[in-house]
Amino acid sequence: MLLLLLAAVQTVQGQQTVFGLFRSEVGLGDKYYKDKNYTEALKLYMEAARKNPDVQLRIARCYYSLKEYSTAVAYYGRYLKERRSLPWSDTYYYAEVQAATGNYAAAIEYYQKHLTNKKDDELALRKIWRLSNIKYLYEDSSHFAVRPISLNTEYGELCATPYKNRIVFMSNRKEPELVEKVNAVMNAPFYKIYSARVLPGSSADGGHQYDKPSLFSKELASRLNAGPVVFYDKEQKMAFVSAANETGNGGNRNLQLYFAEWKNGEWTETDPFPYNSRYHSISDPTISEDGKVLYFSSDMGGGQGGKDLYRSALDEDGKWTQPENLGETVNTPYDEVFPFLHQNRTLYFSSNGHPGMGGLDIFETAIKADGYSEPRNMGYPINTSYDDFGMTVDEQDTHGYFSSNRKNGGFNDDLYEFDMDLQTYPVTIAGIVKLKEHAWTDASAITAMPQTKIYLVDNLRNTTVFQTVTDNNGNFSVVVPYLSEYVIRAVGADGKESVVVFEIPRHQQQVSAHEIVFVKDTF
Repeated sequence: MLLLLLAAVQTVQGQQTVFGLFRSEVGLGDKYYKDKNYTEALKLYMEAARKNPDVQLRIARCYYSLKEYSTAVAYYGRYLKERRSLPWSDTYYYAEVQAATGNYAAAIEYYQKHLTNKKDDELALRKIWRLSNIKYLYEDSSHFAVRPISLNTEYGELCATPYKNRIVFMSNRKEPELVEKVNAVMNAPFYKIYSARVLPGSSADGGHQYDKPSLFSKELASRLNAGPVVFYDKEQKMAFVSAANETGNGGNRNLQLYFAEWKNGEWTETDPFPYNSRYHSISDPTISEDGKVLYFSSDMGGGQGGKDLYRSALDEDGKWTQPENLGETVNTPYDEVFPFLHQNRTLYFSSNGHPGMGGLDIFETAIKADGYSEPRNMGYPINTSYDDFGMTVDEQDTHGYFSSNRKNGGFNDDLYEFDMDLQTYPVTIAGIVKLKEHAWTDASAITAMPQTKIYLVDNLRNTTVFQTVTDNNGNFSVVVPYLSEYVIRAVGADGKESVVVFEIPRHQQQVSAHEIVFVKDTF
């Protein structure tokens, strides 16, 4: 009898110990989660899940916060298999991860379940409409050519911006350091700023090539989580982001904004942004060329919710004005991040609040005298169901960079470059072929080349896509089927041939007759 009693006591004590360990792991995990240290929270939840499968929901939330959407879907699925339904508070997040993994029907179903308790949620209603009409985001796909760049690694690369004959970007790739500093929230090395030279002769249309990247500035290399950066004032000044020196709520180091200037052959930090705080983050700066108007993303109090976009300007005394929230036209209760200010007064940014294809999508809004236009989704292939962000566009509004985790199921960010072509294809372009006797002769010696065979060649694919013959006055027209890099191969009546680059106008209004002049000495 005594033995049985002792055994029973030991069993109860063992159960209490296991239950106590489970509660302590979950409780500590909850604390880490509240402090946004999702990686540490996840470790504790995974350990607790070995004792009690009810933790699946917490694990799913961690993966959602870490933007590992496919894994979040899997853990939500495990919970649903056991419980058949989700708590209402998770229905919106489950819809979000389904949208981010391209499962639009399931996303619509759970947005609708979210609406059962919040019928007036306009964002959920708009997201249902967008996903039900997703085909419209593919209508302009022919206007873009998108390709990953050669600098990508198995780690994260993001936020590329041109600088002189280089590009500058962020990466958390491993470096051969004696002591590697690790970001506890992401369980990966901190981000640093790198640059790589664009190799001479490489084409934007065909994809730039780059030399081996190196740390951008030894003066800024010691900072934790440095970047993104933006250059202005003829690239003599820059604004950049770095982790704060002091910890804030939960022991985290919030991001802060700083300014630097190129002096005596090196970047010298000048001053911090006066509205930095240990209690909120300021990140993703973009600034006008004259350095007088600044936009950034922040989770400071008083916004629409999540991270919002803000504007600040230099006043007459050279001081930055109180940051102004861009308002509910641009900002939502969720995240608006990575703004980019174009000289044509277009503001590009990313959002997971505005209706899109899933995850972060890139939008554009026009800056007007009385505010901002309704944001327009850039559509596919700039946007996908994954996170797409960090867009920069050149002055001609034809080429740029952005970041995305669309590769490998959403793990790690990569850099992409794109050509933006507002031309509608197929497009017919007329031209005239002429012959010049010698390179040194004047224009009066130029004559038309009749009955010349014209071949339009896709130079990237080495394929002839159209052919014709000039008329008696040397005139011709070709049909360009799609965006690419083209050359014209001309074959004269005597069988001699020559090749010339054939530039396709980027915009519809630029279409005009091409004049192609060959020199007889080289033809």
